[in-house]
Amino acid sequence: MIELSTQRLVLRPFVMEDVDALHTLWGDREVRRYLFSGEVPARERVIGIVEASIRNFDKRGYGFFSVRLALAPTEVIGFTGFRPFEDGDEVELLFAIAPSQWGRGYATEATREVLRFGFGECGLSRVVATTDTPNQRSVRVLQRLGLFFDQRRVRHGLDTVYFAMSGEEFGAMRTAGRPGKAGEGRVGIADQQ
Repeated sequence: MIELSTQRLVLRPFVMEDVDALHTLWGDREVRRYLFSGEVPARERVIGIVEASIRNFDKRGYGFFSVRLALAPTEVIGFTGFRPFEDGDEVELLFAIAPSQWGRGYATEATREVLRFGFGECGLSRVVATTDTPNQRSVRVLQRLGLFFDQRRVRHGLDTVYFAMSGEEFGAMRTAGRPGKAGEGRVGIADQQ
């Protein structure tokens, strides 16, 4: 089984035992504000997301990871990872951290490790991330990760910004020693998403 880790975090692929913790996380008003457009996801929807992630790992080699503190690896504090993008053949990056853990840089740290995995071990050529335009905390996390603004358009009836990064851009950023590389544990402003 794949397990990723950083200095402070452990990331494990979704399993069915994560459903209750994810349902609680995604049901939080602040988390679902931008992730589920304010709706509390039904438990069946959470089960479907977990099952789709398991299938994606089997079929594509990537999916969603639960995020856990290295010092308390039984508690799910967030998630990050990839899924096929709905608008074509691209790969979408998503993330969210529990509000009780905001302001500690966990979203940035975990997602940077997932990008390393995706580009390095899965051979992804490009990833895309979207967020509602008002979600400036997530925008700042995406910028901190080195993703570049791609476009702004309406998606699901909402004003949405798109960011993207290629494997070459990720490699160049790491080679150049750009601030915020993996393992630095920098504080992320957008740990909300």
